[in-house]
Amino acid sequence: MTDTDKLKKGAVQSAAYDTLLQVGLRIVSFFLNAFIVRHVSKEVFAVMTVRLHLLYATGLLLSREAFRRAALSSKGSVQIHKTVNLVWIGLLVSGPVCALGWWAWVRILEIPPASVTQWYQASVALILVTVVLEVATEVPFILAELQLWSKTKVAIEGVMQLLRSLLLALFVYAWPTHAVLMYGVSQLCGSIVYCALYYGLFIYKFHNKEETKKLPVQSLRQLFPQWERGKMLPEVDRELGALSWNFFKQGWLKEALTEGEFYLMNFFPLISLAQQGVYQVVNNLGSLAARLIFRSIEAAAYKFFAQMLDRRKPILDQDKSRVAEVVSFLSSLLHNLIYISIIIVTFAWSYSNLVLMLYGGRQLSEGVGTQLLRAQSFYVVFLAVNGITEAYTFAAMDEMQLSRYNKALILFSITYSVAAVFFVNVFGALGFILANCLNMGLRISYSLWFIQKQYEGSGYHPLSSLTIKPRYFVVLGVAWAITAVAEIVVYPWSVVGHMSIGAICLLAVVYCMRWELKILLEKVLLFGSKFITRFISHEKYIDENGFSNVMIINSIHQFLFKT
Repeated sequence: MTDTDKLKKGAVQSAAYDTLLQVGLRIVSFFLNAFIVRHVSKEVFAVMTVRLHLLYATGLLLSREAFRRAALSSKGSVQIHKTVNLVWIGLLVSGPVCALGWWAWVRILEIPPASVTQWYQASVALILVTVVLEVATEVPFILAELQLWSKTKVAIEGVMQLLRSLLLALFVYAWPTHAVLMYGVSQLCGSIVYCALYYGLFIYKFHNKEETKKLPVQSLRQLFPQWERGKMLPEVDRELGALSWNFFKQGWLKEALTEGEFYLMNFFPLISLAQQGVYQVVNNLGSLAARLIFRSIEAAAYKFFAQMLDRRKPILDQDKSRVAEVVSFLSSLLHNLIYISIIIVTFAWSYSNLVLMLYGGRQLSEGVGTQLLRAQSFYVVFLAVNGITEAYTFAAMDEMQLSRYNKALILFSITYSVAAVFFVNVFGALGFILANCLNMGLRISYSLWFIQKQYEGSGYHPLSSLTIKPRYFVVLGVAWAITAVAEIVVYPWSVVGHMSIGAICLLAVVYCMRWELKILLEKVLLFGSKFITRFISHEKYIDENGFSNVMIINSIHQFLFKT
């Protein structure tokens, strides 16, 4: 197997395992949030899932994201101790980042009233300690990723998030009046386990001489910064250092754009804490597909693109076979994700109210909740395209291009902020989603322009996969009309009937679009066949097409693609 095949297989496996992890965690989170919403007020829910989570996400992004991206871009020629030294700079950065976070969250933001929580400052401190712990675990994480240990990431992050979820549910049930403090405690416990498991994994590997020989580091000491004699500071690779600096500057801007609505909610009195709680629930539900699938694929795609491309050379000067693999991979991802996202939009219109009703009762489904969820599903289309195009551009841009993009992000950030304030004053909470769509549209436009310009004269057209055939709009339009009528006529007297009509329409849409989604559907069927043979028959029989000889799976494949 060539290095290219290994990288591609590793990226696909990483996406698959990460998606499996995200699916499992989101299912747990789905039920956990439903449980918490019923046991705490909207204000308490907002403080935990909006304000404190925003602090956690901000701290991690500014402390580790730049160094993680640069380290994952490192090639085999970079000395491993220089990569390790670079990653540890993140811990130094986390100090001022956490100090700034404490000052902003405690001194600038309005302290929640005592009726919401009396432990707000303690909770902020716990979140900041959590950030430092996770940043201190970056070196073993990076090394595991470079070794393509995809299952390791799934297992360890799965344990961390599951522990947090179970502890929070237990704490909220036992001490609902201290829910905000318990949120911080559960986050910290999860991070302690996360740190211990990653370092414990490498300690275990180092005790096995055969396993140690396969690793880029040979001892626990090499996981920490190393100084050369006569030098005051640890040495880092200059190229990766410059790349990290660009990613770091970009991180502030990307954070402002990615979490912009939550910053505006907290730093400006646009909507109340209770409204923030409703918005957060709807946001979590509406972006479920993006969180489950798109983010995992984006992370795996970036890792593949960063290893396959040399950002210092024009496309025409790079290895043609590698460029062909990159174009094929990029086109395939864009093609499948755009179709998945428009299917989500089609069915979300008629089932948003039902989802909110089942999830949180009438307090969520009545009022603006349904409108917010419908709009959020439309936003998914932008997320699908932006995730992949930005993963590519970040992997392919050189330092100068990244610097120009940073300047563009400043303009996008200003545009977003102005648009959000205007839209919120006109449309209420719905304005945040409209501003998000505008923001993503600008970022997508820049990425598409970059990709198109980069491949001019190369003979490749990776963006042609974004086009959708007109007949599929007709299919989706018919499905939308049927389910919209069912929502008015059937839903009031039969929830099961409404769901059944939606399921039939979804199957019909997938069948009509089966050739466009062939690669994705075959992956799903292959996974299903492996699951059945492993957990039911305990035997694996693979036919010449690569599918397990499980009668049901083969019958489905025959029906879809050979009729």
